[in-house]
Amino acid sequence: MNSFQEFFRLAMKREIPELIHVEGPALNLGAGFSEIPGVISLSIESTGWNADYHAIPWPDGSIATIHAYHFLEHLIDPVKVLLECQRILRVGGVMNVCVPYYSSALASQDLDHKKYFTEETWKTLFRSTGYDKNQIDWKLRERFNVICGIVERNMCLLTQLQKL
Repeated sequence: MNSFQEFFRLAMKREIPELIHVEGPALNLGAGFSEIPGVISLSIESTGWNADYHAIPWPDGSIATIHAYHFLEHLIDPVKVLLECQRILRVGGVMNVCVPYYSSALASQDLDHKKYFTEETWKTLFRSTGYDKNQIDWKLRERFNVICGIVERNMCLLTQLQKL
């Protein structure tokens, strides 16, 4: 066995696709002081940017990859920020997301967490006609979604979204 994907396929009889890597400018949203080498950090701590009140200061279609790790659950309106991400991502670009899984201790132990996520969150947001109350033309699609953690306390949802 040479990869997690192979291990998962053998053990679970299901496929986890390889993550897409897109060359080009990349942003790390809500990074605080958790920098990723070669990636531009955008947060209150690093630049004064507040996602609840400011647009993402990049032109339409200019970003290849967005990282959002333990960030979306802290927002008042993550849909507004996801629309901004959709706007700045180039076609084919990806957004890598990690959020606490709704039923884990990690989701509820931080009083600053405002939203909760399940494996169905992205499908409900992007494709559910019943949820389309704002008539949003979503170009983001879930291409990778897995619930994971070392123990129940730190279960999270790892997702890769892609702009079509």
